[in-house]
Amino acid sequence: MKKSYFILLALTLTGCINNSWWEPRTIITYDAEDRARGRFQFIYDEQGNKFTETGDLWDPESQTWKRDYRISYSYDIYGIRTGTLTEKREQETSKWTPCARVICEYKTDTGHLIKEIHQTYRTDESLWEDMFKDHYIRDEQNRLLYVVREKWNNGEIEKDITLRGRFTFKARLTTPEVGWENFIRDSFLYDQDGKRLGGMVDFWNKTAREWEPVFQYTYTYDKKGNVISEKEKKKNPETGTWEDAGEYLYTYDDHNNTIESRYIPSQQDMQTEHFLIFYYNNMKSSVGYYLGDTGKFPGVRGTAEYFRLKR
Repeated sequence: MKKSYFILLALTLTGCINNSWWEPRTIITYDAEDRARGRFQFIYDEQGNKFTETGDLWDPESQTWKRDYRISYSYDIYGIRTGTLTEKREQETSKWTPCARVICEYKTDTGHLIKEIHQTYRTDESLWEDMFKDHYIRDEQNRLLYVVREKWNNGEIEKDITLRGRFTFKARLTTPEVGWENFIRDSFLYDQDGKRLGGMVDFWNKTAREWEPVFQYTYTYDKKGNVISEKEKKKNPETGTWEDAGEYLYTYDDHNNTIESRYIPSQQDMQTEHFLIFYYNNMKSSVGYYLGDTGKFPGVRGTAEYFRLKR
């Protein structure tokens, strides 16, 4: 896995520039052969809040875009996002069916996001089941230090069982362990001036009951304060050494919005799928966040278009 895999569905943090700000309208991604991969479109309400996000996948046979998913965003009376609902499109019937949702929780005195509960929809039982819980931990300056993801263990596992060496079937077994378990931790590093230097991704080792570092990444900024390079390294579990994994490169417009995001993998990582991140509003906002709730943007290159909103 890669750090960018924890992009599963991306968090957008809106930053204002004086009395106006920018929002993404369309993102298009491409594969290693520069063929179209995905198209992602965003619609906003009258207050400028993201209303829906739709994702399309390119079908090379029909040479058309096929609708894949839709995310709907909900807000309270103060314009604070309360959650999201993700639906998948049935190609044969064109009907939307629910598959996941996110419930947000904020700190009352600051309004900062402190928790997100991710649930998946079980069509066989027509009910929502807990899947992940993300905790956003900040310091006294309200800088984001950690995003800790827990996963829900419902005490059930699926296992292939073979009878007499001939017949194999899937069986659902129960385990005595039920409850929330540590899963992934994303930590962020800053300099003494508060500029983010990079971060680290750890996985939880259930046997040793400790966090194990897996990925680390460092930023390079331009003179305007925008990240133009993000270098990744992954830890070799056999040697315990850090190895180059790849590098993200970002290109900005005159308003400090990422118009192109590109990932250059290392030679030993050519077959891994990658997901892209886009920064905007002078890096006060992003789409394709590490542990967010929006769609994933697969590809090694992507372009984004923005439009300006005014209060």
